Amino acid sequence: MSNFSPENILALVTKSYIHHAHVAFGEQGAICIRTLLDGVRLIFQRCPPEVLQGTLTVFVGIASTPISPAIGIYGAPSSCASYADVGNFLVANKEKPHAVVELAADGSFRTVVLDADVDLKHLASLGVVYRFDGNAERILAKDFQDYVPPVSPILRSNFAAPTLSGLEEAFKYYADYVLETKCRILKDVWEGGVDGHRLVLVNKPESRMRDSLTQALELLLRDVTVKPEQNTDETKPVDIRVSWFASGATALIEIKWLGKSTAISQKPEAGLTYTQYGPPRAQSGADQLADYMDREVRHSGASAPRGYLVVFDARRKNVGGAADPLSEESAMAYANDVIAFDPDHSKIRPDFAPPVRFFLNPRRSYFKAA
Repeated sequence: MSNFSPENILALVTKSYIHHAHVAFGEQGAICIRTLLDGVRLIFQRCPPEVLQGTLTVFVGIASTPISPAIGIYGAPSSCASYADVGNFLVANKEKPHAVVELAADGSFRTVVLDADVDLKHLASLGVVYRFDGNAERILAKDFQDYVPPVSPILRSNFAAPTLSGLEEAFKYYADYVLETKCRILKDVWEGGVDGHRLVLVNKPESRMRDSLTQALELLLRDVTVKPEQNTDETKPVDIRVSWFASGATALIEIKWLGKSTAISQKPEAGLTYTQYGPPRAQSGADQLADYMDREVRHSGASAPRGYLVVFDARRKNVGGAADPLSEESAMAYANDVIAFDPDHSKIRPDFAPPVRFFLNPRRSYFKAA
């Protein structure tokens, strides 16, 4: 994971921008650029860049005042008294693609959201401008326009801590790790053990999956608390909650598994029975998580919650018992499967991430000869 702290990144990237702002506007420009970059960092603590639905423009004017903000030319701006208010304003914007924030001289803020983009060149003639376009970042001052080079592959912005993007990168690390069931906690998820056929899961395997993922996130992420089985309200538990210190970012993770597991029969004389789940189980998890997210908005103070459905996929085709021979074609039939969701909540709501799928490989040395 990234070795950069937000403070180190800020020190790294401000040098040339301070110089350019000084050339453009004199000593006042140098003061304003420091205010601007500190402000961007504090805004992203309350509203992670992954949450933004479009562009973000942050402006500090050389001569504008709280009474006469420069962004007033785009309409009647709203007033915010704190960075927390600005974060909430940005998170709440789900309709218009362009958000603009002006940092006023008295420490307050003016905000506006627009259908049409602002004239960056005009704003840059009046002060210093930060622009976030989803991935690219720019600093503007009069005729200077500097692109901010990314310093880490897991940072959406150089001025933001690796919160949600860091979590998504951690999922990628974990996917490779879990593919061959390397985790000590997860190794007990198979009937016959990790060195067996890896065809059938043990009874109720979800608690082992949850504990394995919880441990991985605790090791891979920084400045977080990772808590299993957290309630969104009095009655509805979510499998894992990840919260970042000094940030409005929170991730709610719902875990579902697919495949075949042993079951405990109500009638001992019935012999060995199984539970088997396919894609409808994943859809039910997505619908359940969507409900959790609605409850989270009502009951939590987190300003930027985001839901993640995690699917542990242990499906095999034509599988019988835990140690029955199975061909490679059948055992690996779902290795590259893409689960279709309807509705796909990640396509219709901004607080719902695309589902994450972890495939668990069978033991290759037990494949039946073709």
